Amino acid sequence: MMKFPRNLLTLFILSILALNACAAPPTEDTTKMESEADLSAADLAAVKDYAIDQAEQMTAAAAELAATAQSYYDLIAAYDFDYQGAWDAESETLANLVATAKAQWLTTSQHYELNEGIVAGVPSLAYYDVWIDAGPSAAEDPAEALAWELPLPDGRVLESPGNFFHHLTEPTIWATNPGFTGLAVDLDGNGEVEFAEGLPEANIFLGATQGLDAAGGEMLAAINAWEPTLSDAFTALAVMVPTMNEYFEQWKLSSYVTGDSTAEANFVAVSRLFDINGILHGLDVTYANVGVVVETTNPELHAQIDTNLDSLLAYVSDLYQQEQAGKVFSAEEADLFGTEAQEQATAISGQVSQAASLLDIEIQE
Repeated sequence: MMKFPRNLLTLFILSILALNACAAPPTEDTTKMESEADLSAADLAAVKDYAIDQAEQMTAAAAELAATAQSYYDLIAAYDFDYQGAWDAESETLANLVATAKAQWLTTSQHYELNEGIVAGVPSLAYYDVWIDAGPSAAEDPAEALAWELPLPDGRVLESPGNFFHHLTEPTIWATNPGFTGLAVDLDGNGEVEFAEGLPEANIFLGATQGLDAAGGEMLAAINAWEPTLSDAFTALAVMVPTMNEYFEQWKLSSYVTGDSTAEANFVAVSRLFDINGILHGLDVTYANVGVVVETTNPELHAQIDTNLDSLLAYVSDLYQQEQAGKVFSAEEADLFGTEAQEQATAISGQVSQAASLLDIEIQE
């Protein structure tokens, strides 16, 4: 065995210790700093900008819709709420007002759907989804219904009437709720009074659209005040992507699949496939701006999430394009597509949750 002189042995040991010190794993503080530097690459400001832009476009359209409802209310009031008399004298004007309201409602709703993945998925904003788009009425579900009141111009107050889009404004404008319809009429002039044709009940129409306008303004203010976190973004992705079964079931029961024989008063204005597409688009935008933090940690997992999100969006978009081209799907097909979409969505949600765990990002309850 080779022997070192005492002084050389001391120098050798000191050299080894120095090398070990250089090669030592980073301290907890260093690891934390590197992790924070990686996480800071996410562009949360872009996610918020997207949400603000969609909310601003929604509220602008909602204000126009409320203005149209005011004009309609004033005309009906001029005839002392005699809908038949008003229709006999002003059929063209009334038909045009209803057509305008439908177009404005669609714009308002579509901008909300493009934002819903974020609004409904972020816990601090989710209240607005319940109020505006998703909550049941007390008549449907007393335990889960949001407690709120909608005052009407004639002094009536609706108690916990459900959400603005699908319980109030849509069935009023499309005349699918008899209690919200002033008079069933032949709006398109083809000689028949068909499904979803009628004059809105003026008090419901004005009260509901003014309420939607106000609720949209409150939502916009909340989004402006929101300080998004990675926890918010990953929670929205983990929670909202795997909701395909619910939306496909609503699509199956709607007039787009069952035809005019549907018992559903909701989801008649636009196919639920469009709404799913909008939700996934907003979530895709979200991941596009935060996925970099996954990519730097686990490129393979990032590629899976990114590819699978694009694939699910393309899957739903293709179904919607087929429907727009005239394809009428059966209830059995709707069930099959919903199952396939849910399987894809569940896999994506699992991958997102895995990524969040790797990065120590909380998925909020």
